[in-house]
Amino acid sequence: MNSAVWLLGADAGHVDGWRDGAEAAIVPLSDAEWDRAARAPWVIDAGFGPLDDKRTRLRALEAMGVKAVFSASATVTVSAQARWLEGDMQIVGCDGLLMAVKGQVQTVANAAEADLAWLKSIWPGRDFVVVDDTVGQVFPREILPIINEAVAFFSQDVAPEDIDRGVRLGLNYPRGPLEWAQLFGWPAVHWGLRALEDMYGPRFRPHPWIRRQVGSSLHGHRLAAWDDVSRS
Repeated sequence: MNSAVWLLGADAGHVDGWRDGAEAAIVPLSDAEWDRAARAPWVIDAGFGPLDDKRTRLRALEAMGVKAVFSASATVTVSAQARWLEGDMQIVGCDGLLMAVKGQVQTVANAAEADLAWLKSIWPGRDFVVVDDTVGQVFPREILPIINEAVAFFSQDVAPEDIDRGVRLGLNYPRGPLEWAQLFGWPAVHWGLRALEDMYGPRFRPHPWIRRQVGSSLHGHRLAAWDDVSRS
């Protein structure tokens, strides 16, 4: 069994996805516990946003002598994250949403053969495919706009179960878009769409309903029941 790997910036609802199938103990750290990661060979930063918080974490890890970070890069590229740093701490990008939903195939960016070997040693049951270092990577760029459109239908009084059923049957997806959103948490949806909007234009702008649901706290918000939610 590998030694523990520290996990920073993760939504509480995503931790099980990071732990699934891991041959190492994946241990979440709170903001007050970052010093436990000092001089670690690898640390995970699973944060989507706010990006100021992610920048602060990465700079703190660099100052503590961390050698490499497996960092969620769907909302900010590996190259952009590297520009936040002053030294040579390595960053390998990943799709935090795919990790959260326990995807069998994971996309990673800026990963050399040695990095892929390390990833495989931690998650031997998952396959890792290197993709271009782009905002949105692959899965978020596909699923987040569908969630955004689903919210538009929901705000027009279409039942959430009908929206999800239509997408599952029509596109042969394992989950409907609102089911995906509940699994991701609305902050992750919001930050993902914001990043896509910044990079690719207004067609990715988060629906006003999403912005209202997330509000100003942006910490792991999920809806207990759709029946209790205002559509306006």
